[in-house]
Amino acid sequence: MRDTQPSAPAEGAYEASDAHLKKQINLVGLIALAVSVQIGSGWLLATLAAASLAGPASIITWVLGAVFFAVIGVTWMELGTMLPRSGAGVRYPRLTHGAFLSFFNGWGYLIATLALPVIEAQAVITYVGGHWPQLGWLTESGGTMVLSWPRGILVGFGLLFVFFFLNSMGAKLLSESNKWVTVWKLVIPVVTAGLMFTAFSSANFTIGGGFAPQGSGAVFGALAGGGIVFAYSGLRQILDFGGEAVNPQRNIPIAMIVGGLLIPLVIYVVLQIGFLGAINWSDAGVSPGDWTGLMSSGWASSPLLNAVTAAGFAWFATILLTDAALSPAATGWVWLGIGARSVYSMSVNGELPKRAQKINKYGTPIVGLLVCTLLGFFFFFPAPSWYSFVSQVSVALTLSYVMGGPVMIVLRRTAPDMHRPVRVKWAYFWALAGFVASLMLIYFAGWVSLINLFTIVFLALPVYGAYNSVQNGWSKAVGSWVVSGVFSVAWILIAVGGGWLFNRDQKQAADGWSFPVYFTAMTVAIAAFLAGLYAVSTAEGRRHVRSGVWIVGTFLAMLLVSYLGEYGPLKSPALDGPTDLIVMALIAVGSFVWAVRSGGPTEELSQVLAHQETEKEAAAMA
Repeated sequence: MRDTQPSAPAEGAYEASDAHLKKQINLVGLIALAVSVQIGSGWLLATLAAASLAGPASIITWVLGAVFFAVIGVTWMELGTMLPRSGAGVRYPRLTHGAFLSFFNGWGYLIATLALPVIEAQAVITYVGGHWPQLGWLTESGGTMVLSWPRGILVGFGLLFVFFFLNSMGAKLLSESNKWVTVWKLVIPVVTAGLMFTAFSSANFTIGGGFAPQGSGAVFGALAGGGIVFAYSGLRQILDFGGEAVNPQRNIPIAMIVGGLLIPLVIYVVLQIGFLGAINWSDAGVSPGDWTGLMSSGWASSPLLNAVTAAGFAWFATILLTDAALSPAATGWVWLGIGARSVYSMSVNGELPKRAQKINKYGTPIVGLLVCTLLGFFFFFPAPSWYSFVSQVSVALTLSYVMGGPVMIVLRRTAPDMHRPVRVKWAYFWALAGFVASLMLIYFAGWVSLINLFTIVFLALPVYGAYNSVQNGWSKAVGSWVVSGVFSVAWILIAVGGGWLFNRDQKQAADGWSFPVYFTAMTVAIAAFLAGLYAVSTAEGRRHVRSGVWIVGTFLAMLLVSYLGEYGPLKSPALDGPTDLIVMALIAVGSFVWAVRSGGPTEELSQVLAHQETEKEAAAMA
């Protein structure tokens, strides 16, 4: 959209929505929110998940995760302080690339925010149900413990309802109560690590093939599959409360560094070392050094509880079980609030009905909250297990991180005079580095996670074509509906025919299509949809599509490399490491350049600038 200067809209129209939100969250509250989002189910289950994939080298994976997110966070720090907005990650791309990319990004992030409360509820049920199997909340499926129907899943429904009720009482209740919960969530992991260190065995760090028994590739693969990306997910999410934060220009960057990186890094590394040293192979029912066997062992449902008990501290079980219920529940509570603000922000962007902006008397986006709660119920069914769900959720979270770099660079060009409390030096370097890091974290999740998630993500295309484009008059109604309808039917047929969707054994169905047929069908269907929508669109509608089509090409290229690379299903990868990483890096650089060139001035950015100018004039007159 860089080839057209937008006309000046009604002053402040895009900005008016946030005026109804209440600024109630101070610095301590922001730090607590960041910590609470991250120290949820991750600390309870990711230690075993990471160890099963990478062995003792999982310690390095936690450090790598912090490094990746530190690089990614640089660009978001500038964006979050210059434009503090509720649902920030959903709203920024609209200012630089228009509606098509904004909707695609919002759709992916919404999937993540819908799934997060569910996966935290799964963690609560897994720990408690694993300790008391007589409750009947869990059942075994394919070597993994999953939520049972109806008991386990209905308990999950009940937890979602509790999250809904607490969020409906407003951000102040969420922030203030979360401070005390966060103190508990910091103390218990530290005590747990200390108890595990009393049973420390250094032999566990070399048994079963040395420090990195699965090789260096597993160290990176564990970033997503081991729950590390998931555990660090709170770094940027505090920006989603930017419209409700007190002094956001000062408090947001501090909260990102302290609550988003430093505290979680220390806690997770100490826990991982303690857990590795405390593994009692006999008690777990696994041969010494059989790291992959931990996933299907008796310890899988409650690893830290079993480790502490085996170390001789059975008395601590009650405290740890209490935290196993409280920590993930508090995180799920926060994530449902983030989801509500994402729906709210998509409505502000014009991507969802205006009704979704309704605020209750406590300042909560209540319609968005209700929508997220109801849709969340459906996420219990395809993957009713924390271990089988965590990789896909990690990818969904990381999708929105991709946008930070291109958005920052485009805003440097289109709004050079906008006040930037944090102005990043060497902006192009950090923007590109964060972009590459984001795509690499997505790639490390592996083919199965990517194809399952992207199958859902690409359904944003027909929703945009049939609803958003038509509602705004950017395309002809009948033509858009036909193109979107045909694509939806074709996409479902392709997804079913491919044989990869939602298989609990993580393998392709026996009658699934060959990869060349499957990938070609996907590519042709997407290209045909884009061509069809472009043909029935107005000049403005076409500019929106042109500005965002780079993300579609990037994801398709990533899927291709993922299947052929080290983290794909091939026994002899066509792109073995490090060749696949080099190819992915080249794709990321090319995609970044494409993304930056595609961005430009938008109507919404003009409204933001006009609103800020009005505020300056009012302040000068006062």
